[in-house]
Amino acid sequence: MISIKNISKTFTTSKKQFHALNSVSLDIKRNSIHGIIGPSGAGKSTLIRMINHLETYDNGTVDVFEYKDIKRLNKESTRMFRKRIGMIFQNFNLLERQSVFNNIAFPIKLERRLTESDISKINELIELVGLKGYEDSYPNELSGGQKQRVGIARSLVIDPEILLCDEPTSALDTTTIKSILQLIKSLQKHFGLTVIIVTHDMNVVREICDYVTVMDQGYIVESDNIDNIIFNPQHNVTKSLLDTIGFNIEELEKRFSNYPNLSLLKFDQSVKQNSIISNVSIKFNTNINILYANITPKDQGIMLVSIDTMDQNQMKEIYLELEGNNVEVRNV
Repeated sequence: MISIKNISKTFTTSKKQFHALNSVSLDIKRNSIHGIIGPSGAGKSTLIRMINHLETYDNGTVDVFEYKDIKRLNKESTRMFRKRIGMIFQNFNLLERQSVFNNIAFPIKLERRLTESDISKINELIELVGLKGYEDSYPNELSGGQKQRVGIARSLVIDPEILLCDEPTSALDTTTIKSILQLIKSLQKHFGLTVIIVTHDMNVVREICDYVTVMDQGYIVESDNIDNIIFNPQHNVTKSLLDTIGFNIEELEKRFSNYPNLSLLKFDQSVKQNSIISNVSIKFNTNINILYANITPKDQGIMLVSIDTMDQNQMKEIYLELEGNNVEVRNV
């Protein structure tokens, strides 16, 4: 779907050169939600703008759909290419003097008159994004979340295959963020979209992303599926980002290192509702103290426990019992 190979980008000002991207390579799977995350200045927004050719690159290649090395496209090919990619912006970018309906219709009106089919499609999108009854409202009459819903509907009116989201929730409050992310997730499934989200917030990634690419200072430092990023982070930047959602396991292990028989348990959704810990504790007549627990985006659980026993043979038996109940155990 999207293949980025060794692209670099340098911005030159009167004072200095800034290397925004340094030999970046990335493949993005079709029909996935892929998060690109990192601190400010990491190169996230520059990278996403390369994908729809809003920004060109100095070296390397970007292949999207059947288009090879998109910077070589002529004007007409670029126009046709961009019609297959929608984009949501941080600050909504709405036309203040146009109604909700006309804001959504704007990409079509740039090319031609609206047809009955277009009007039907726009009304369907208005309902899908939860704005029925606001068709004639203006941006200054809407909340931040409602404005972003207009932006989402506008991006979908051209029937894109890819949806690019550049910090789509950074101007919203916590409650609204969750609802907008859930909307993007439901629309991704409804339309079979490939969604790429640029963010600095690991909570956004945790909420809806299948894959994660971590960037820092123009480099990709790590890229994997969400659970591997959470359970096996390789880079300090990733570990720092995981701190914000309580999944820096390395730090958690340090925090509870003075507890006896510290163990990390991992389990999937199939056993999440079972009383495994209490049952094992009763069976072996020992206390298993839960120190920390959390659930990953894919409903996999982690738990740090301290097992109150000095008998190493009993410890082995407890581990075997847990593993027999589909709980992965690692002694810390």
